[in-house]
Order: sequence, then C-alpha cells, then structure tokens
Amino acid sequence: MLDNFIFSLSVALPIFLVMLSGFILKRKSIIKQDFINAANFIVFYIALPLKLFNSVSQSSVADNFDLKFIIFAIAGTTISVIIIYIYSKFVVNEKSKVGAFVHGTFRGNFVYVGFSLLENITGAVGPLASLVVAFVVPIYNILAVLVLVLTNPENEAKNEFKNALKNMIINPFIISIGLGLIASFVNFRFPPLLQNTADYFDVLATPLALLTIGATFRVDKLFVDIKPAVAATIFKLIINPAAAVLAALAFGLGNSEIFLIYILFGVPTSISSAIITAAMGGDENLAASIVMMTTLGSVFSLTLFVFLFRIFSII
Repeated sequence: MLDNFIFSLSVALPIFLVMLSGFILKRKSIIKQDFINAANFIVFYIALPLKLFNSVSQSSVADNFDLKFIIFAIAGTTISVIIIYIYSKFVVNEKSKVGAFVHGTFRGNFVYVGFSLLENITGAVGPLASLVVAFVVPIYNILAVLVLVLTNPENEAKNEFKNALKNMIINPFIISIGLGLIASFVNFRFPPLLQNTADYFDVLATPLALLTIGATFRVDKLFVDIKPAVAATIFKLIINPAAAVLAALAFGLGNSEIFLIYILFGVPTSISSAIITAAMGGDENLAASIVMMTTLGSVFSLTLFVFLFRIFSII
C-alpha cells in the first residue's frame, strides 16, 4: 500500500512542482511576461507539434489505430457536455455564467498536463494519445463554440462557428499529426541530424509547457465566483473521470485505454478555456477561477486516481 502511494506521488507531484517553480519564478520577476509569451509560442508552434509528429510518424498507425477507443472518446466527450449543462442548472444561478461553467468543466488540459502524466508513468506519449488529440481537440473547439454561442444569444453564431472551423484546420497540433500520419504510411524518417534536433524540442515541450502554466497562475482568481468554481472542480476532477472510467470498463476497453480515458477526462481545465470564453463574451472571471481551482485541486485528484489505478493493477 505504501509503495503504491509513493509511486502515485512520484508520478503526479513532479508535474506540479514544475508548475510551482514557474509560479515562484514569475512572482520573483525572474520570469516576465515576454518570456511567457515566447515560451507559449515555442511550445504551441514548435515543441509540441514536433513531439506529436515524432509520436505518430515513428509508429505503425494501422496497428495502433483503435476505432472503438476513438468512438468512445468522442462520444464520451459529447455526452459529458450534455450532462454538465444539466448539472449547471443546479449550481449556476446566473444564465450569463452557464457558458463559462460548461466550457471550463469539460475542456481538459490533455496535451500539456495529460502528456506529462503519461510520460511519467509509461515513459512516452504513445501514438494513441496523439491520435486522441487529432480527434478530440477539434471536438473541444466545436463544442466550445456551440456552448458559448447557445448560452449567449448576443454572439454571432455563424461567424464564431466559422472561426472555430478555421482554427481547427490551421491548428499546429492537427497539422503535425496529419503530417505524422503521412510520414508513417510512407515510412518517412528524418535524417539523423534533423531527427536529433527534433528530439531536443520533443524533450523541451513538456517542462516548458508546465513552467508557463505555473507562471500564468493567478491566486486572486481562485476565489472569484467560488461556489460555481468549486462545483465545476468537483465535477471535472472527480465525478466526470470516475464516470468515464466506469463506462470504459463496461465498454470492455483495456487497461492502457482506461488509463488514457481517465487522463482525457480527469486532467485540470485548459487555460485556453478561459481565453476562448473571454473572447466570445462569456464570463471570463468564472472561467479563470475554474482554471486555477482545477489546476490546484488536480494535485490531489491525480495522485488519488493514480493510487487507485495502481492498487487495481490498471497501471
């Protein structure tokens, strides 16, 4: 039992120690906003796309493509949004906050935090996790637009949906996965010089992403709209992933797929949730509060779930 607990801490806690380092460095003004902007650009447009390209291109896509799992991930994400919307009726008193609540409760930071947890446990992201990004991230964007438009009649639905589709097509993650799929099918490999360079960026992606998340953490946002933020955090970190894991067990998925489903549904809310919510006229204060609270709460929830998975020999 103690060994399982120590294992759980050893894979979950380092993620947040790196985030904490980013937070402290920002508070000490060692990291400044210019650095955060530059780091986010490097992670989003260079390091993570190369990580995704490596993961997909260096594997046999035909052998690793699991249609059953992909359908489950897409269907589960869509159904969870419907359930969260119903849940919001009981915990959100103001209609203007519903969009921010729903968006913040379903959109997880799968790429940054999820990849970190996968690497700590399995040593690699794996091609299936990369393919999840290709299918679920576009669903995230489409559902986000639908939720925010439908809960805020003042938005121009047509224009927002068009922008979401455009952003989905030019998303560097989607492009890199698409190129990785082509490279896998034609058995393309970088020459050693370029591959070694790509590998450096691959290794850089995770710690730099976590550092920037910590640097953007705002303590003052924790206590804004605390009641709906706490309700969102409980659902995001406990109820939703627990329901998804039970459904995955009933659906007959294997242990590695079940753990990947947990990560998809159980990681803290992505900071892009707050950015998109604010840009589309949603309640940006509640959106930011959910991001901060789920990030802090996931220190405990990730450790707990990893501990349980370890006890039941799922990982």
